[in-house]
Amino acid sequence: MMDQIVAGIHTTKPRTQPYVDAFVRGTPGPYKIYQFRDLKKLPDEALAFYGVLAGSGEVYKWCELEGRDFYFIDHGYFANCHKPPHWFRITKNMHCQIELQDRPNDRYEKYFKRELQPWNKTGTKVLVLPPTNTIANFMKQENWLDDTLKILKENTNKEIIVREKPYNPTVTKDHVGATVKVDKPTKHQPAIDWKEIYATVTYNSNTVIASLTNGVPVICNSIMCAASPISEHKPKNIENLKYGDRLALFRSLSYNTFNLEEMENGTAWKILNG
Repeated sequence: MMDQIVAGIHTTKPRTQPYVDAFVRGTPGPYKIYQFRDLKKLPDEALAFYGVLAGSGEVYKWCELEGRDFYFIDHGYFANCHKPPHWFRITKNMHCQIELQDRPNDRYEKYFKRELQPWNKTGTKVLVLPPTNTIANFMKQENWLDDTLKILKENTNKEIIVREKPYNPTVTKDHVGATVKVDKPTKHQPAIDWKEIYATVTYNSNTVIASLTNGVPVICNSIMCAASPISEHKPKNIENLKYGDRLALFRSLSYNTFNLEEMENGTAWKILNG
């Protein structure tokens, strides 16, 4: 697949266009970009796009429907992609990396190493992180929180804390059929006291990295969350958690996380298709 031709999709969100451009420039073929608003059918190339807003989500589902290869770019697992050195996650034909790859320590040790706390098995509270409005809409998970809370309350007596993502806009469709955000006030919240948390239950929040780092096991969706390979997937098993190999997971994720320079010079492409 090293000679696969990749084209980028520019959406109605200019901020993300440089990220797509950088990845496409690092692929073997010519630099080519399509505009989402002009698409009548999917182009012949494999496609690269960022996130699920402003048209990317529509292209994502279009690729899945037609069985087409795509490269999905979004926030990195370990750091905020909008701040230097701009770390992004990139996955082929998936929303995030859910296969535990056998990778060496080098990238994790060089870029993302953190001090792993012992597993906390004495926590008294369950932290629930529901999907954002954007993801709930994209994956049709509007009932996830209600359904999950019902199951948890049936299977544990521990205190349950629901924590919405601080910045969580609602969504609507614009005039070209793209899903776009509608801002609402940010709900600021105090820092999480991981010492009191017994488990983190989420659909796909990247906060699972902090949770695992702090010794708190995770229950998450099996195909939409990076913690999936080492975590429990069913909320009913809240009192029977999995304590997987965090280092193996972080090594794997470090080989699916790239900065802008690595995207543009072809490093990301070579690793993803090596």
